[in-house]
Amino acid sequence: MNRALVALAATALALQGCSGDEAAKDEAAEVSAETLASVIMEADGLSTVAGVLGEAGLAEVFDGAASYTLLAPQDAAFEALGQAGEELRSPEQRPAMVAVLRDHIVPGYLTPQDIANAVEAADDGGVEMRTMGGHVVTFTGEGEAITVTAEDGATARFAGEALRGSNGVAIPLDGVLREVEGE
Repeated sequence: MNRALVALAATALALQGCSGDEAAKDEAAEVSAETLASVIMEADGLSTVAGVLGEAGLAEVFDGAASYTLLAPQDAAFEALGQAGEELRSPEQRPAMVAVLRDHIVPGYLTPQDIANAVEAADDGGVEMRTMGGHVVTFTGEGEAITVTAEDGATARFAGEALRGSNGVAIPLDGVLREVEGE
C-alpha cells in the first residue's frame, strides 16, 4: 500500500511540475478560484452531497486551507439505493450519511488524471488510499474507466467531469462506496 501512495503522490507532483504540457495547462485553466465547498454547492447532480455537507457542518472542512479529494456520489447514485437511499438522506440518519461521506474523502488534491496515472504505474494495476473515515479504497482502471472499490466490496466508477476548487477536487461517482442496509 505504501508504494502505491508514494507512486500517487509522485505522479501528482510530477504533473504539477509539467508546465509545458498542454494537458496540464488545460487542467489548470479549469480550476476555480472558489473553495471546494463552494464548487460542490453550485454543482448540478450533487445536491445530496452538497446538502449533507452544509447541514452537517462539513462544508467548513472544504472551505479550509487543507486539500481534499471528494469522491462525490451523484444524486442518481443515492436514488439507485431505493428505500435505503431515501432513509439515508433523512435528517434522522444524518450521522450515518456523514460516516458514508467520510469514506468518500481522501487527503490531497488529486485529479482523475493523477489517479489514472498512478493506477497505470502501479505494479498490480491498483492504488490504495485511506479515506478520512479510516477505511481503504482501491482505484483500478480498465481502458479509460476508473473504478473505486471500498473494503466491503462496494464499487463505483468515475462519472463526469471533476470539479476543481482552489483547495480540492470533487470527482463525481455513479455509485455509493458503502454497503447500505436495505439495498
